[in-house]
Amino acid sequence: MPVDFRYKGLGYVVLNVSDIERSTAFATDVFGLDLVGEAEDGSRFFRSGSQHHDIILAPAKSPAFARGAWQLETDADVDKAFAHYQRIGLSPEWLGDSEAAKLKIEKAFRVVEPVLKTTHEYFSKMTYISSPRKNRLTKFQGGKHYGLAVPDCQAVTRYMVENMGFLVSDYLEGGFAALLRAFPNPNHHSFAPLQLPGGGKTGFHHVAFMVEEIDDIGKFFNRIKKYNARIQFGIGRHPTSGSIHLYAYDDDFFVWEYTLGMEQFPETGAREPRRMSSNPEDFDLWGAVPDREFAGRNPRFLTAE
Repeated sequence: MPVDFRYKGLGYVVLNVSDIERSTAFATDVFGLDLVGEAEDGSRFFRSGSQHHDIILAPAKSPAFARGAWQLETDADVDKAFAHYQRIGLSPEWLGDSEAAKLKIEKAFRVVEPVLKTTHEYFSKMTYISSPRKNRLTKFQGGKHYGLAVPDCQAVTRYMVENMGFLVSDYLEGGFAALLRAFPNPNHHSFAPLQLPGGGKTGFHHVAFMVEEIDDIGKFFNRIKKYNARIQFGIGRHPTSGSIHLYAYDDDFFVWEYTLGMEQFPETGAREPRRMSSNPEDFDLWGAVPDREFAGRNPRFLTAE
């Protein structure tokens, strides 16, 4: 089912973390984000550019994915999206003015999609910060995406394409992974459902920020070593998006990625999705191999329940 609203892109992601100070240190000192401020409940806002925030870290007893928030192009698109989800039988709920103000956003609602039962937030505007970032470790490009480990990738992909306005850019043979773009945002993908070996539950997989130059990835590699963090995947190059990548674990076993050079899709005349080989030798153009401990065997593998 085609939708009548248009995405600007991924606005931000909210993660529950077990130690807010430790997670803040990783987000700023290792990953290179600016700490913008703290909410009354102890949640902290971080930015990579001029938007007020790109990620919120919330203190909690257990680490978990909380929600993804999507910015649409206009106020009218938000109204259209709300009406669309009502038409297909979901129960979107508007955020009150007070909550939206605390999040520095306007005209926002949340809806729970029925396949994974994860929360998606939609909004039209976020506070713009004109002062330059203080953290100069990295030159962020502005684009970002996130991935979830899912029990049934094909079911998630089908629902998001048929009901949520996403398009498939590429998918892995066997249906175990798909890379979805939030139309008409040109980035190769803004969301990735991934069916991991030995999985079965919904879990947070990774969050990724696009950077401007290869030096950003090289410096990130050395900061990972300096702060005794751990690499999950990379340095490598994805055969799907063409991106150069580097993934690292934080202390909650969340994975954070730098990505450079992602394929851009035109709004019209885009190529068809490719069925990508699942052979191990085809997984990375530079021969990088992901840490297999992440494939559900670690006891800290996170659910969004």
